[in-house]
Amino acid sequence: MTDFHSHILPGLDDGSKNVEESVKILKMMAEQGIERVAATPHFYASHSGESPDEFLVRRNAAEQLLRERIKDEQGLPEIFCGAEVKYFRGMSGVEDLRKLTLQGTDLLLVEMPFEKWSDKVIKEVLSLSEKLDVIPVLAHIERFFSYQKNLDWVYDFRKEGILMQMNAEYILGTFSSHKAIKLIKNHAVDFLGSDTHNTEDRAPNLGPAIEKIMKKTDEEIMDRFMYYEETYAPRG
Repeated sequence: MTDFHSHILPGLDDGSKNVEESVKILKMMAEQGIERVAATPHFYASHSGESPDEFLVRRNAAEQLLRERIKDEQGLPEIFCGAEVKYFRGMSGVEDLRKLTLQGTDLLLVEMPFEKWSDKVIKEVLSLSEKLDVIPVLAHIERFFSYQKNLDWVYDFRKEGILMQMNAEYILGTFSSHKAIKLIKNHAVDFLGSDTHNTEDRAPNLGPAIEKIMKKTDEEIMDRFMYYEETYAPRG
């Protein structure tokens, strides 16, 4: 399985603090059966004023540092780089955002605003596909449920070709697991991720989440996840 959302690159954002922590995270993932991981550090254009190219300089340096450290390690997940792009007004007009798609794919992981979305916000996100020729993937969709009137937006977005990523924490939660499994059964979730930041309070947990899905659903559901992995999986 592929972890489509993580913050494993060292010293880049609020994720892994250093190379050694990154290696520990990767080893924990390997123990859970994770074969590939998308390294998706935060890109905050509206906060920092950083351009995609400036961000890529930092990201590539962190990636190189980690790859050099693990070059002799065996059995670790394969790393593919992308970004978690925080929504900002006018983003559909920034052509260079396409450089932040997940390596070898057209997938752009987007973090939506933590508020009730206006029609302008929705239109901006829908415009990403047409203007930038990317496939938007909304990160950790469960975090936005409380801000919206209902869950119709999930299905409305999916009809427009926008894909959905859910965090493992929501699947494993005592009070959220039932809703998570229901959404998965209703084909409202396309990708899974740990959104791991460290080895402690935000440690890798996708393996246990997958086990829970397998217990609570049927083979057809897992086949669907595998189909999406084969169709959209990152490639070198």
